[in-house]
Amino acid sequence: MATQIIMPKLGMAMSEGKVVKWLKEDGAEIKKDEPVVVVMSKKITYEVVAPADGVVRHVAHAKDTCGIGQIIGFITAPGEEIPEVVEIAAPAGAPAAAPVTTRAPTPAAPAEKKMEVPREEKRFPSSPAARRLAKELGVDISRVVPSGHRITEKDVQIYHEEQSRIVASPLARRMAEEEGLDLAQVQGTGPNGRITEEDVLRVIEGEERPAAPPPKSIPFIGMRQAIAEQMVHSLQTMAQITITTKVDVTELKSTREALRARWERKVSYTDLLVKAVAVALGDHPLLGARLEDEEIVMPSEVNVGVAVALEEGLIVPVVRYADRMTVPEIGDKIKDLAQRARENALNVDEVTGAVFTVTNLGTYGVDAFTPIINPPEVAILGVGRITEELALVNGQVVPRSKMVLSLTIDHRIVDGAPGAAFLQTLAQLLEHPALIFAGGPALSKAEGEG
Repeated sequence: MATQIIMPKLGMAMSEGKVVKWLKEDGAEIKKDEPVVVVMSKKITYEVVAPADGVVRHVAHAKDTCGIGQIIGFITAPGEEIPEVVEIAAPAGAPAAAPVTTRAPTPAAPAEKKMEVPREEKRFPSSPAARRLAKELGVDISRVVPSGHRITEKDVQIYHEEQSRIVASPLARRMAEEEGLDLAQVQGTGPNGRITEEDVLRVIEGEERPAAPPPKSIPFIGMRQAIAEQMVHSLQTMAQITITTKVDVTELKSTREALRARWERKVSYTDLLVKAVAVALGDHPLLGARLEDEEIVMPSEVNVGVAVALEEGLIVPVVRYADRMTVPEIGDKIKDLAQRARENALNVDEVTGAVFTVTNLGTYGVDAFTPIINPPEVAILGVGRITEELALVNGQVVPRSKMVLSLTIDHRIVDGAPGAAFLQTLAQLLEHPALIFAGGPALSKAEGEG
């Protein structure tokens, strides 16, 4: 019996997804759990794996937009026919999708042969030194165009350097490699000319590459569109205010350097800030609440989101149970999440479930800003750069390191006083970092409201 391949639900707000690329040709054999198709939501790109062994049959095609739960393909037994009409069962709470009519029930057709591009190796001779260098550099010498009557070492070196300068997403490189496509022939439409998977798809499918006269237009789709919708929704549905405070982080700087020397590893300010926020949320759980069905739901877990900038936009991977983790564990987790975010390799659980978000623009030289809350959270912390200032301490003017923290809260849930109390606790943790490792100052109600 044919096994369905459906468009997965990659997030609570997802209603449809886009088929980016089939990784197996129609009619190709596949093993269970082997990647079969790449799909994309407005937040992430995701590889769907085969639900069973068998033969891949396509229903949806590259660039098709399908509702969640909609059948996009099948895994069949060899020679098995697929239904002529498939009724698509919509997930609970979603409108029923229209039925999809597949091709007539015939045995799987052999995969369509692609026209092979003649290899340059058949046309141009190459010197032994050129072939040796190409092998060392991993260069396909058939793609090298000679400057004279034959390919030389210099020709191979120039080709290798040109390829090294090409900026492309990991998925775009993989797709080009699988299709035997030279990325030098692909015009990138991403930021700074970066080649995206859509650019590779366009060339593979034989479409004309768009001209690039100024001003340059970037499609308002995918992650960028999702961020826009999320931010507009946030500002239209919440009463957001931002409060700021300047914190003395002189001791935090010294502690960070001491920890780096003691642990013989990199310790970032974001690692320490996430831990401090997790501790402060223990004293101020309202800052981690959410509004749900006219009820304020208090957090059962302290999961802290960390904003990561990508070329395509912004994504917020989640450090789960941050209050139970050590600073090195938090650092390792943030590094892993950030790396996989840039490779489009995060799963749904890793970008959902945060109760509070930290966004650090200090590395960009920003002093203070007004971060926008990431729904359904009710607060977000913006972190500015560290500046050196003169301060009066015990009657003496001394240099001190200062940092501005900007806390945006949803005034429907969190009033100014509780928000200020949270900032006060966080400031104490950062000004006296030993408290971070001791579990926090545990302010009394009177101290918190004072």
